[in-house]
Amino acid sequence: MTLTTLTFLTSCDNFERRFYEKIDQGQLNAIKNGSDTFDLATITDFEWDSVILIRGNESVPYFKEEIEEVLNNRTSEVHWEDRRFKEVNDPKLIYKTTDLPTNRDRFYFLTPDKKIIEKEIKSGIYKHKPAFDFNYCLTDSVNERYWLKKNECKFILKSNSRKAGQGTVFFYPACKTIFSADSVKFHDK
Repeated sequence: MTLTTLTFLTSCDNFERRFYEKIDQGQLNAIKNGSDTFDLATITDFEWDSVILIRGNESVPYFKEEIEEVLNNRTSEVHWEDRRFKEVNDPKLIYKTTDLPTNRDRFYFLTPDKKIIEKEIKSGIYKHKPAFDFNYCLTDSVNERYWLKKNECKFILKSNSRKAGQGTVFFYPACKTIFSADSVKFHDK
């Protein structure tokens, strides 16, 4: 069974704009009230079951061969250099993608029919203020799982800055995480 990746340009549907507007408003609410909520499903206009966020880098692209292993939750049996330069396919890596350019992040949404919808945004670390950071669900006392189920994407938002547009907004999913939302403190006075 071959599954394809559907790529939707963020400029066509404004996912990036809606996402960052929610972060900006969420930070204002978190500064005022101590926290806010953010349901990722409210800014998507398609059905999905789970999502994973792949964070980009500021200096080098993130190669598709690395991303595909994360998407498929498995290490390839074919060395990444063979997949990249000799175009050797690993049939166990069902979900395919492209390289992630520098200063970009990409959401991968898994749909009910097991297809992937990609939403690429400018980097939430290097290109947007405030920055944002995701926490992930624990599978046991030390290991995290990076695919979040839709019902876990009703996040609690916390800001570590009292100033809008500064610091980092932390996303806490509806599951047990390594750090609790209560651990976030303001770093500025």
